[in-house]
Amino acid sequence: MSLIRALDLTLEFGAKKIIDSANCSLEKNSRVGLIGSNGSGKTTLIRLFLGELRPSWGEVLRAKNCRIAWLPQNLNLDPSLSLIEYVRASREDLAGLSAQIQRLAPLSEKSDKARLELNRVVESYTALGGYEFDNELKYVLTSLSLPTEIWNRPLGSFSGGEQTRICLAAILLTPHDLLILDEPTNHLDLEMIGWLEKYLLKQDKPFLVVSHDRRFLDNTVSSIWNLREGQISVTKGNYSSFKAADEIARLSQQRLWERQQKQLAETNAYIQKFIAGTRTGSAKSRQKMLDRIQIVKQPSQAKQIKLQIQDAKRSGNDVYTLKDLSFGIPPSLELAQNVNLKANYQDRICILGPNGCGKTTLLKVLLGEHEIESGGLKIGASLQIGYYDQHQVNLDPSLSVMETIWRLIPRAPQGEVLSWLARFGFRGDDTEKNVSVLSGGERSRLFLCQMLHSNPNLMILDEPTNHLDIDMADALLEALKAFQGTVIFVSHDRWFINELTHKFWVFEKSPNGEHTTITSFEGSLEQAAELTFARPVQEKAAPAPRPQRKKRVNPLHLEQLHQNIEKDYEKLSGLNGELKEIHTRLSSSETYSQPGLLEELHQRMASLESQIAQTEANIAELEDRYLSISYEE
Repeated sequence: MSLIRALDLTLEFGAKKIIDSANCSLEKNSRVGLIGSNGSGKTTLIRLFLGELRPSWGEVLRAKNCRIAWLPQNLNLDPSLSLIEYVRASREDLAGLSAQIQRLAPLSEKSDKARLELNRVVESYTALGGYEFDNELKYVLTSLSLPTEIWNRPLGSFSGGEQTRICLAAILLTPHDLLILDEPTNHLDLEMIGWLEKYLLKQDKPFLVVSHDRRFLDNTVSSIWNLREGQISVTKGNYSSFKAADEIARLSQQRLWERQQKQLAETNAYIQKFIAGTRTGSAKSRQKMLDRIQIVKQPSQAKQIKLQIQDAKRSGNDVYTLKDLSFGIPPSLELAQNVNLKANYQDRICILGPNGCGKTTLLKVLLGEHEIESGGLKIGASLQIGYYDQHQVNLDPSLSVMETIWRLIPRAPQGEVLSWLARFGFRGDDTEKNVSVLSGGERSRLFLCQMLHSNPNLMILDEPTNHLDIDMADALLEALKAFQGTVIFVSHDRWFINELTHKFWVFEKSPNGEHTTITSFEGSLEQAAELTFARPVQEKAAPAPRPQRKKRVNPLHLEQLHQNIEKDYEKLSGLNGELKEIHTRLSSSETYSQPGLLEELHQRMASLESQIAQTEANIAELEDRYLSISYEE
């Protein structure tokens, strides 16, 4: 039996269908990536699976006693609990025994009764795998950069990113039959993301993950669920496989839709021409045929979000010069010393380093918002800075979405403001929303909207793709590529980094190992990561569902595939030619004077359309195989 199965699952809010007749299932071997634009209903679907929401109709079937461990985006933690108390609670059967061991251990030295009780508790703890759990707990926490010296700190003392990592650790350690993760990579550095990928695959348990990180999806999942306009489409393979298959399917359906629209137009024209004339019977027959025909749905066009950074006055060639610069966090935390770096006009610089090393602090130094301890920072002439803060602290929670942007351009007509907001996905009632009630994704989009309209010639970005869906991240990337100024950014999104970066500023140990410095490096992300992380970050996507040995491509196989594709195209041409001939005969008056011929032609037309659809599907499959094998070379 499936762990979770959705049958005609539908959820309506007012007149809007958030989930529309969804049919999908999670099996014992499922590794699913759930994707969709912000607001498409991904978290809503998960809440339906968990039973937190009731469907409007349809149902969710869950396997009996199925244990689900789930990491939401929005956390609700008891700030008074210590880190170790919270994580140990993931094993309720062990938490009480562990507390008893801690209590009895000092007493056992003075009391035989306490010693006997301690032995009994230790035996129970051992039988339940307590010490194996302790080892796994330490391994998971340290892998997520949560070392033993901070385990007794209260949860309220940790940052939001640290709290997310603590929750992720607790969820991974919770006994489960199904794991559900909502944007788990948002607060992980590159090394942690690589570790999480390997951990999920090593556990060999089913999971559903919501993510906008295409590299993470490429490396972990074996199927993609795409939630679009309430509908869920399922594609086997990783994200790259989905993208290729989705485009082929969309083009194929577009061709079918266009062909049917042409047929419908021709048939309607015939009906209008002859319905009141001598061929009224034939026209009515065609009308009945139209009434029964199954309409091909036009494929929805892929979102083409186009962002543009407003032109600004050009800055000087020297944007930043750092000379023997040192900075840290008072009173005693040194982050980097003797830093010598230079940023030039139109550079695309990614700052790379583990969580907590000082990447955001370096951005604050460049912005003049954090004092340096020694050395010099020379700031170039005519800089107009656009700063993206991952926490969006500069958004006024008392303003509406529209008021936030109107403040930037108070003389602009309302239509211009609405048009600009629409580019970032704010339409209709969304423009009147108060900033204080926006989701993380909505806040990110509004902050980008505000920043890109400020006419910068230098963009400083701190985790710009956090909370953005894939379409919006694509649009931001294209805008930054076309941007005529300079970009300095921090990100953990490997695809985004590779597409944009010309140069890395890498946090690493100095040659003598006594302190941390920052060096400039031009090369690949994988090479740069080796300088700053203990282990190299996996850059290339692993095949889904499991890594396989790369096979040598047989050129004869490729040639055979190519010949088969050409044969199918020839067959398709012949079928389309015959179909065109039937359309010609159906438009002839002589056809309707021959008994039985009309029905025969309609039957043949239906057969041809079926063969055409099958042949196009064969072509799509062969082309997909050809491209897939070609990429292995």
